[in-house]
Amino acid sequence: MASRLPHLFLAASLAAALPFTAFAAQEKDSQGGTPTDAGFYQNATGANVAEVELSQLALKQGSSTKVKQFAQKMVDDHTKANEKLEGLRNGDKGYSTTTAPPPDAQKDINALKLLNGKEFDRQYAKVMVADHEKAVAMFEVEAEKGSNPAMKAFAKETLPTLKEHQKMAKTLP
Repeated sequence: MASRLPHLFLAASLAAALPFTAFAAQEKDSQGGTPTDAGFYQNATGANVAEVELSQLALKQGSSTKVKQFAQKMVDDHTKANEKLEGLRNGDKGYSTTTAPPPDAQKDINALKLLNGKEFDRQYAKVMVADHEKAVAMFEVEAEKGSNPAMKAFAKETLPTLKEHQKMAKTLP
């Protein structure tokens, strides 16, 4: 049962994200870009907000120095990424910024709020690995298929950082 829990957790997270993704894909770039760009923008800002909130929680409830150092890096890097995205939005692209975690991330946040110490560290690490796997895939799609040059460039520029986050998350206790 315990070995199935992470798989069920990931499946539930992905299922919860589908309606959010479908909603975001309906938006259109006012500069003629594809719905892929607008959906990417909304999903990326939502993912950044979630990473910051999850990591602020880790700074309070985690027990491992390594988890807390990683969490601080997540807060710093994802805050910076959202600032860059906001700059792209200010170019009159017509994108909606997400200011709250998506529903699947909010479920993770709520579940982690109930944990402390080593159990928190373990679950936070699992969430970070899964979240960064989704983020890397999302950024790869935008880097390859987006039609907005600035958004594609942002995705390409950010991918190495996300891959590094993913690698770091896999080494957490």
